[in-house]
Amino acid sequence: MPSLRKTFALNGLVLVAALAAAYVFALTRTEPPPVSPYSTSAGLMPILATDGVAIASAQEALTFARYHRDGRLRLMRVDRYEKGFVSGTDITWLQTSGEADPVTLWQQSSYDAIAQATGAAVSIEAARLSVPFASTDRQIGMGGTYPAHAAETKIPTPFVFPKLQPAHHWSVPVPTRAYLLDYEVELGIVALEPLKAGRKAPHFGLVLASDYTDRDRLLRDLGISDVSTGLAFAASKSVVPAMPIGSLFVIPRDVRSFYKTLELRLQVNGRLRQIAMPKDLLWDIDQMVDESLARSALAFPIGRNTVTLPINADGEIPQRTILLSGTTDGVVVRPPSGRQIFIGVVQWLGSLRWNMPGVLVERAILEAHADGHYLQPGDRVIMRADYLGLIDNAVVH
Repeated sequence: MPSLRKTFALNGLVLVAALAAAYVFALTRTEPPPVSPYSTSAGLMPILATDGVAIASAQEALTFARYHRDGRLRLMRVDRYEKGFVSGTDITWLQTSGEADPVTLWQQSSYDAIAQATGAAVSIEAARLSVPFASTDRQIGMGGTYPAHAAETKIPTPFVFPKLQPAHHWSVPVPTRAYLLDYEVELGIVALEPLKAGRKAPHFGLVLASDYTDRDRLLRDLGISDVSTGLAFAASKSVVPAMPIGSLFVIPRDVRSFYKTLELRLQVNGRLRQIAMPKDLLWDIDQMVDESLARSALAFPIGRNTVTLPINADGEIPQRTILLSGTTDGVVVRPPSGRQIFIGVVQWLGSLRWNMPGVLVERAILEAHADGHYLQPGDRVIMRADYLGLIDNAVVH
Protein backbone atom coordinates (compact mmCIF):
# COMPACT_ATOMS: atom_id res chain seq x y z
CA MET A 1 0.00 0.00 0.00
CA PRO A 2 2.79 2.54 0.80
CA SER A 3 4.33 1.86 -2.63
CA LEU A 4 0.94 2.44 -4.26
CA ARG A 5 0.61 5.78 -2.50
CA LYS A 6 4.10 6.71 -3.65
CA THR A 7 3.17 5.79 -7.22
CA PHE A 8 0.05 7.95 -7.08
CA ALA A 9 2.02 10.81 -5.57
CA LEU A 10 4.72 10.50 -8.21
CA ASN A 11 2.19 10.39 -11.02
CA GLY A 12 0.50 13.41 -9.53
CA LEU A 13 3.75 15.33 -9.43
CA VAL A 14 4.47 14.39 -13.03
CA LEU A 15 0.99 15.54 -14.06
CA VAL A 16 1.35 18.83 -12.21
CA ALA A 17 4.80 19.39 -13.74
CA ALA A 18 3.48 18.62 -17.23
CA LEU A 19 0.52 20.94 -16.68
CA ALA A 20 2.80 23.70 -15.43
CA ALA A 21 5.12 23.27 -18.42
CA ALA A 22 2.20 23.36 -20.84
CA TYR A 23 0.83 26.45 -19.09
CA VAL A 24 4.16 28.29 -19.31
CA PHE A 25 4.53 27.28 -22.96
CA ALA A 26 1.01 28.49 -23.74
CA LEU A 27 1.77 31.85 -22.12
CA THR A 28 4.69 32.35 -24.53
CA ARG A 29 2.53 31.84 -27.62
CA THR A 30 0.47 34.48 -29.40
CA GLU A 31 -2.60 34.29 -31.57
CA PRO A 32 -2.36 35.10 -35.27
CA PRO A 33 -4.06 38.36 -36.24
CA PRO A 34 -7.59 38.08 -37.64
CA VAL A 35 -7.50 38.20 -41.42
CA SER A 36 -10.48 39.38 -43.41
CA PRO A 37 -11.12 37.18 -46.45
CA TYR A 38 -11.53 40.40 -48.44
CA SER A 39 -8.36 42.24 -47.44
CA THR A 40 -5.67 40.02 -48.95
CA SER A 41 -6.25 41.01 -52.56
CA ALA A 42 -7.33 44.58 -51.91
CA GLY A 43 -4.09 45.83 -50.41
CA LEU A 44 -3.91 49.21 -48.74
CA MET A 45 -5.12 51.37 -51.63
CA PRO A 46 -8.41 53.20 -51.10
CA ILE A 47 -11.12 51.15 -52.72
CA LEU A 48 -14.38 52.81 -51.73
CA ALA A 49 -15.48 55.95 -53.55
CA THR A 50 -16.57 58.48 -50.94
CA ASP A 51 -17.80 61.22 -53.28
CA GLY A 52 -21.00 59.55 -54.43
CA VAL A 53 -23.13 56.46 -54.98
CA ALA A 54 -25.55 55.28 -57.65
CA ILE A 55 -29.16 56.34 -57.10
CA ALA A 56 -32.10 54.12 -58.05
CA SER A 57 -34.60 55.44 -60.56
CA ALA A 58 -37.81 56.81 -59.05
CA GLN A 59 -39.70 53.98 -60.69
CA GLU A 60 -37.62 51.43 -58.78
CA ALA A 61 -37.19 53.19 -55.45
CA LEU A 62 -37.75 56.56 -53.81
CA THR A 63 -34.58 58.05 -52.36
CA PHE A 64 -34.70 60.78 -49.71
CA ALA A 65 -32.23 63.03 -47.96
CA ARG A 66 -32.71 65.71 -45.32
CA TYR A 67 -30.84 68.97 -44.95
CA HIS A 68 -31.18 72.25 -43.08
CA ARG A 69 -32.03 75.58 -44.67
CA ASP A 70 -32.75 78.72 -42.67
CA GLY A 71 -32.61 76.66 -39.49
CA ARG A 72 -35.32 74.22 -40.59
CA LEU A 73 -35.17 70.67 -41.89
CA ARG A 74 -35.98 70.21 -45.57
CA LEU A 75 -36.74 67.02 -47.49
CA MET A 76 -35.26 66.19 -50.87
CA ARG A 77 -36.14 63.46 -53.34
CA VAL A 78 -32.67 62.51 -54.50
CA ASP A 79 -31.81 62.07 -58.19
CA ARG A 80 -27.99 62.11 -58.09
CA TYR A 81 -25.13 61.74 -55.63
CA GLU A 82 -21.82 62.46 -57.29
CA LYS A 83 -18.67 64.56 -56.86
CA GLY A 84 -19.56 65.20 -53.24
CA PHE A 85 -22.98 66.73 -53.97
CA VAL A 86 -26.49 65.34 -53.55
CA SER A 87 -28.98 66.75 -56.04
CA GLY A 88 -32.70 66.42 -56.53
CA THR A 89 -36.07 68.04 -55.91
CA ASP A 90 -37.18 69.76 -52.72
CA ILE A 91 -40.50 68.11 -51.85
CA THR A 92 -40.92 69.49 -48.34
CA TRP A 93 -44.14 71.16 -49.49
CA LEU A 94 -45.74 67.78 -50.18
CA GLN A 95 -45.73 66.94 -46.47
CA THR A 96 -48.85 68.43 -44.91
CA SER A 97 -47.78 68.47 -41.25
CA GLY A 98 -44.92 67.66 -38.92
CA GLU A 99 -41.17 68.06 -39.25
CA ALA A 100 -39.77 67.11 -42.66
CA ASP A 101 -39.29 63.36 -42.58
CA PRO A 102 -39.69 60.62 -45.21
CA VAL A 103 -41.67 58.32 -42.92
CA THR A 104 -44.12 61.10 -42.11
CA LEU A 105 -44.42 61.98 -45.80
CA TRP A 106 -45.03 58.33 -46.62
CA GLN A 107 -47.97 58.30 -44.20
CA GLN A 108 -49.46 61.37 -45.84
CA SER A 109 -48.89 60.59 -49.50
CA SER A 110 -48.31 57.71 -51.93
CA TYR A 111 -45.45 56.20 -53.90
CA ASP A 112 -46.54 57.64 -57.24
CA ALA A 113 -47.39 61.06 -55.82
CA ILE A 114 -43.92 61.33 -54.30
CA ALA A 115 -42.24 60.04 -57.46
CA GLN A 116 -44.07 62.58 -59.63
CA ALA A 117 -43.91 65.58 -57.30
CA THR A 118 -42.33 68.72 -58.68
CA GLY A 119 -40.45 71.35 -56.75
CA ALA A 120 -37.36 73.50 -56.63
CA ALA A 121 -34.17 71.88 -57.86
CA VAL A 122 -31.60 71.67 -55.08
CA SER A 123 -27.99 70.57 -54.82
CA ILE A 124 -26.37 70.17 -51.40
CA GLU A 125 -22.86 69.23 -50.32
CA ALA A 126 -23.10 65.70 -48.98
CA ALA A 127 -21.32 66.83 -45.81
CA ARG A 128 -24.35 69.01 -45.00
CA LEU A 129 -26.87 66.15 -45.05
CA SER A 130 -28.67 65.39 -41.80
CA VAL A 131 -29.78 62.03 -40.38
CA PRO A 132 -32.22 60.94 -43.13
CA PHE A 133 -35.14 60.10 -40.81
CA ALA A 134 -36.11 60.18 -37.14
CA SER A 135 -35.71 56.70 -35.69
CA THR A 136 -36.96 55.23 -32.43
CA ASP A 137 -34.56 55.01 -29.47
CA ARG A 138 -34.48 51.19 -29.50
CA GLN A 139 -33.78 48.95 -32.46
CA ILE A 140 -33.81 45.19 -33.09
CA GLY A 141 -30.47 43.62 -33.93
CA MET A 142 -29.78 40.21 -35.38
CA GLY A 143 -26.78 37.93 -35.34
CA GLY A 144 -25.72 34.86 -37.25
CA THR A 145 -27.90 35.73 -40.23
CA TYR A 146 -25.05 35.50 -42.76
CA PRO A 147 -23.60 31.98 -43.08
CA ALA A 148 -20.02 33.28 -43.43
CA HIS A 149 -20.16 35.29 -40.20
CA ALA A 150 -21.86 32.43 -38.37
CA ALA A 151 -18.99 30.18 -39.44
CA GLU A 152 -16.18 32.55 -38.39
CA THR A 153 -17.72 33.19 -34.95
CA LYS A 154 -19.15 29.71 -34.31
CA ILE A 155 -22.77 30.92 -34.11
CA PRO A 156 -25.04 27.87 -34.48
CA THR A 157 -28.34 29.61 -35.30
CA PRO A 158 -29.52 33.20 -35.90
CA PHE A 159 -30.79 35.20 -32.94
CA VAL A 160 -32.14 38.66 -32.08
CA PHE A 161 -31.32 41.25 -29.42
CA PRO A 162 -32.32 44.83 -28.51
CA LYS A 163 -29.96 47.67 -29.39
CA LEU A 164 -30.62 50.69 -27.21
CA GLN A 165 -29.45 53.44 -29.52
CA PRO A 166 -31.18 55.84 -31.93
CA ALA A 167 -29.88 56.41 -35.43
CA HIS A 168 -26.98 58.88 -35.52
CA HIS A 169 -25.43 61.04 -38.23
CA TRP A 170 -23.43 59.18 -40.85
CA SER A 171 -20.15 60.95 -39.98
CA VAL A 172 -20.36 60.94 -36.16
CA PRO A 173 -17.02 60.11 -34.43
CA VAL A 174 -17.01 56.73 -32.70
CA PRO A 175 -15.17 56.47 -29.34
CA THR A 176 -12.97 53.55 -28.30
CA ARG A 177 -12.85 54.34 -24.56
CA ALA A 178 -12.03 51.04 -22.82
CA TYR A 179 -13.88 49.00 -25.43
CA LEU A 180 -12.67 46.26 -27.68
CA LEU A 181 -14.32 48.21 -30.48
CA ASP A 182 -15.41 46.17 -33.47
CA TYR A 183 -17.19 47.21 -36.66
CA GLU A 184 -20.14 45.69 -38.52
CA VAL A 185 -21.78 46.91 -41.72
CA GLU A 186 -25.46 46.02 -42.01
CA LEU A 187 -28.61 46.60 -44.00
CA GLY A 188 -31.12 48.49 -41.88
CA ILE A 189 -34.77 47.69 -42.56
CA VAL A 190 -37.12 50.40 -41.27
CA ALA A 191 -40.74 49.83 -40.24
CA LEU A 192 -42.95 52.32 -42.10
CA GLU A 193 -45.94 51.16 -40.05
CA PRO A 194 -46.40 49.07 -36.89
CA LEU A 195 -45.42 45.49 -37.71
CA LYS A 196 -47.76 42.71 -36.63
CA ALA A 197 -47.44 38.93 -36.54
CA GLY A 198 -49.00 37.15 -39.49
CA ARG A 199 -49.18 40.24 -41.69
CA LYS A 200 -46.67 41.05 -44.43
CA ALA A 201 -46.12 44.79 -44.52
CA PRO A 202 -46.22 45.96 -48.14
CA HIS A 203 -43.35 48.43 -47.83
CA PHE A 204 -40.23 49.05 -45.74
CA GLY A 205 -37.58 51.74 -45.71
CA LEU A 206 -33.92 50.83 -46.17
CA VAL A 207 -30.77 52.47 -44.79
CA LEU A 208 -27.12 51.63 -44.65
CA ALA A 209 -26.45 50.83 -40.99
CA SER A 210 -23.60 50.16 -38.57
CA ASP A 211 -23.47 48.04 -35.45
CA TYR A 212 -20.36 49.09 -33.51
CA THR A 213 -19.83 46.65 -30.65
CA ASP A 214 -17.78 46.36 -27.47
CA ARG A 215 -16.40 42.82 -27.67
CA ASP A 216 -14.87 43.13 -24.18
CA ARG A 217 -18.35 43.46 -22.71
CA LEU A 218 -19.68 40.75 -25.01
CA LEU A 219 -17.03 38.19 -24.07
CA ARG A 220 -17.53 38.89 -20.37
CA ASP A 221 -21.32 38.71 -20.60
CA LEU A 222 -21.27 35.72 -22.89
CA GLY A 223 -18.77 33.68 -20.89
CA ILE A 224 -19.65 30.05 -21.53
CA SER A 225 -23.37 30.65 -22.10
CA ASP A 226 -25.31 29.62 -25.19
CA VAL A 227 -24.56 32.18 -27.91
CA SER A 228 -27.64 31.22 -29.92
CA THR A 229 -30.08 32.79 -27.43
CA GLY A 230 -28.72 36.28 -28.06
CA LEU A 231 -29.32 37.13 -24.39
CA ALA A 232 -25.72 38.24 -23.78
CA PHE A 233 -25.63 40.70 -26.67
CA ALA A 234 -27.84 43.60 -25.54
CA ALA A 235 -25.27 45.38 -23.36
CA SER A 236 -22.29 45.10 -25.70
CA LYS A 237 -24.39 46.22 -28.64
CA SER A 238 -25.83 49.21 -26.78
CA VAL A 239 -22.90 50.58 -24.78
CA VAL A 240 -21.06 52.25 -27.69
CA PRO A 241 -22.78 55.67 -27.93
CA ALA A 242 -22.85 55.80 -31.73
CA MET A 243 -25.06 54.04 -34.26
CA PRO A 244 -24.44 55.96 -37.48
CA ILE A 245 -26.64 55.22 -40.48
CA GLY A 246 -26.20 56.13 -44.12
CA SER A 247 -27.01 59.54 -45.51
CA LEU A 248 -29.96 58.35 -47.62
CA PHE A 249 -33.37 56.82 -46.88
CA VAL A 250 -34.80 54.52 -49.55
CA ILE A 251 -38.33 53.16 -50.04
CA PRO A 252 -38.32 50.58 -52.86
CA ARG A 253 -41.45 49.89 -54.86
CA ASP A 254 -40.76 46.16 -54.38
CA VAL A 255 -38.58 45.91 -51.30
CA ARG A 256 -38.42 42.11 -51.27
CA SER A 257 -36.63 41.97 -54.60
CA PHE A 258 -34.75 45.29 -54.31
CA TYR A 259 -32.79 44.52 -51.14
CA LYS A 260 -31.39 41.35 -52.68
CA THR A 261 -29.60 43.40 -55.34
CA LEU A 262 -27.58 45.41 -52.80
CA GLU A 263 -23.90 45.09 -51.96
CA LEU A 264 -22.52 46.63 -48.75
CA ARG A 265 -18.81 47.24 -48.28
CA LEU A 266 -16.68 48.29 -45.32
CA GLN A 267 -13.05 49.35 -45.18
CA VAL A 268 -10.73 50.35 -42.34
CA ASN A 269 -7.83 52.66 -43.16
CA GLY A 270 -8.14 51.87 -46.86
CA ARG A 271 -8.21 48.10 -46.40
CA LEU A 272 -11.34 46.22 -47.38
CA ARG A 273 -12.73 44.20 -44.47
CA GLN A 274 -16.33 43.26 -45.36
CA ILE A 275 -18.55 42.68 -48.39
CA ALA A 276 -22.14 41.91 -47.39
CA MET A 277 -24.64 40.64 -49.94
CA PRO A 278 -28.15 40.77 -48.41
CA LYS A 279 -29.31 38.09 -50.86
CA ASP A 280 -27.27 35.69 -48.68
CA LEU A 281 -29.25 36.41 -45.50
CA LEU A 282 -30.66 33.27 -43.86
CA TRP A 283 -33.82 35.14 -42.83
CA ASP A 284 -35.80 37.21 -45.31
CA ILE A 285 -37.53 40.41 -44.21
CA ASP A 286 -40.77 38.73 -43.20
CA GLN A 287 -38.98 36.08 -41.16
CA MET A 288 -36.97 38.80 -39.40
CA VAL A 289 -40.23 40.38 -38.32
CA ASP A 290 -41.78 37.07 -37.25
CA GLU A 291 -38.67 35.89 -35.37
CA SER A 292 -38.51 39.20 -33.51
CA LEU A 293 -42.18 39.14 -32.53
CA ALA A 294 -41.86 35.53 -31.37
CA ARG A 295 -39.23 36.64 -28.82
CA SER A 296 -41.23 39.47 -27.25
CA ALA A 297 -41.13 37.82 -23.81
CA LEU A 298 -37.34 37.42 -23.64
CA ALA A 299 -35.56 39.43 -20.95
CA PHE A 300 -32.06 40.58 -21.92
CA PRO A 301 -29.74 41.40 -19.00
CA ILE A 302 -27.91 44.73 -18.91
CA GLY A 303 -26.04 44.96 -15.64
CA ARG A 304 -28.55 44.37 -12.85
CA ASN A 305 -31.49 45.29 -15.06
CA THR A 306 -33.21 43.59 -17.96
CA VAL A 307 -34.67 44.95 -21.17
CA THR A 308 -36.93 43.50 -23.83
CA LEU A 309 -37.15 43.90 -27.57
CA PRO A 310 -38.96 47.06 -28.72
CA ILE A 311 -42.38 45.43 -29.05
CA ASN A 312 -45.35 47.34 -27.66
CA ALA A 313 -48.28 46.15 -25.53
CA ASP A 314 -50.28 45.42 -28.67
CA GLY A 315 -47.63 42.96 -29.82
CA GLU A 316 -46.32 45.27 -32.54
CA ILE A 317 -42.89 46.47 -33.58
CA PRO A 318 -43.30 50.27 -33.57
CA GLN A 319 -43.09 52.34 -36.68
CA ARG A 320 -39.58 53.78 -37.31
CA THR A 321 -37.84 50.86 -35.59
CA ILE A 322 -34.75 49.69 -37.48
CA LEU A 323 -34.26 45.96 -37.97
CA LEU A 324 -30.49 45.54 -38.11
CA SER A 325 -30.31 42.49 -40.33
CA GLY A 326 -26.89 41.24 -39.22
CA THR A 327 -23.37 41.38 -40.62
CA THR A 328 -21.18 39.14 -42.73
CA ASP A 329 -17.67 37.79 -42.15
CA GLY A 330 -14.54 39.91 -41.83
CA VAL A 331 -15.04 41.33 -38.32
CA VAL A 332 -12.21 41.37 -35.78
CA VAL A 333 -13.75 39.17 -33.09
CA ARG A 334 -13.04 35.45 -32.95
CA PRO A 335 -14.06 32.94 -30.28
CA PRO A 336 -11.34 32.33 -27.66
CA SER A 337 -8.80 29.83 -28.99
CA GLY A 338 -8.04 26.46 -27.43
CA ARG A 339 -4.78 27.90 -26.08
CA GLN A 340 -6.61 30.81 -24.45
CA ILE A 341 -9.26 28.54 -23.00
CA PHE A 342 -6.53 26.26 -21.59
CA ILE A 343 -4.85 29.22 -19.88
CA GLY A 344 -8.24 30.38 -18.65
CA VAL A 345 -9.04 26.96 -17.17
CA VAL A 346 -5.72 26.81 -15.33
CA GLN A 347 -6.16 30.33 -13.98
CA TRP A 348 -9.77 29.60 -13.06
CA LEU A 349 -8.75 26.49 -11.08
CA GLY A 350 -5.91 28.36 -9.41
CA SER A 351 -8.08 31.34 -8.53
CA LEU A 352 -10.47 29.21 -6.42
CA ARG A 353 -13.28 31.34 -7.95
CA TRP A 354 -15.03 28.25 -9.19
CA ASN A 355 -18.43 29.89 -9.02
CA MET A 356 -17.24 32.47 -11.57
CA PRO A 357 -16.76 30.66 -14.91
CA GLY A 358 -16.37 34.03 -16.63
CA VAL A 359 -12.71 33.87 -15.54
CA LEU A 360 -12.23 31.42 -18.42
CA VAL A 361 -12.34 34.22 -21.01
CA GLU A 362 -10.09 36.68 -19.17
CA ARG A 363 -6.97 35.61 -21.06
CA ALA A 364 -8.63 36.14 -24.43
CA ILE A 365 -9.80 39.61 -23.34
CA LEU A 366 -6.38 40.56 -21.96
CA GLU A 367 -4.60 39.55 -25.15
CA ALA A 368 -7.16 41.34 -27.32
CA HIS A 369 -6.54 44.61 -25.48
CA ALA A 370 -2.78 44.16 -25.89
CA ASP A 371 -2.54 43.12 -29.54
CA GLY A 372 -4.21 46.20 -31.05
CA HIS A 373 -6.24 44.34 -33.66
CA TYR A 374 -9.50 46.04 -32.69
CA LEU A 375 -10.28 49.60 -33.78
CA GLN A 376 -7.89 52.21 -32.39
CA PRO A 377 -8.02 56.02 -32.08
CA GLY A 378 -7.04 57.51 -35.43
CA ASP A 379 -8.63 54.73 -37.49
CA ARG A 380 -11.13 55.60 -40.21
CA VAL A 381 -14.04 53.32 -41.00
CA ILE A 382 -15.96 53.78 -44.26
CA MET A 383 -19.12 51.88 -45.20
CA ARG A 384 -20.66 52.26 -48.63
CA ALA A 385 -23.51 50.88 -50.70
CA ASP A 386 -24.88 52.07 -54.00
CA TYR A 387 -28.44 53.36 -53.54
CA LEU A 388 -28.02 53.68 -49.73
CA GLY A 389 -25.15 56.14 -49.33
CA LEU A 390 -22.13 56.34 -47.07
CA ILE A 391 -21.06 56.06 -43.44
CA ASP A 392 -17.67 57.64 -42.70
CA ASN A 393 -16.48 57.52 -39.08
CA ALA A 394 -13.31 58.66 -37.39
CA VAL A 395 -12.40 56.52 -34.38
CA VAL A 396 -11.53 58.69 -31.37
CA HIS A 397 -10.50 58.21 -27.74
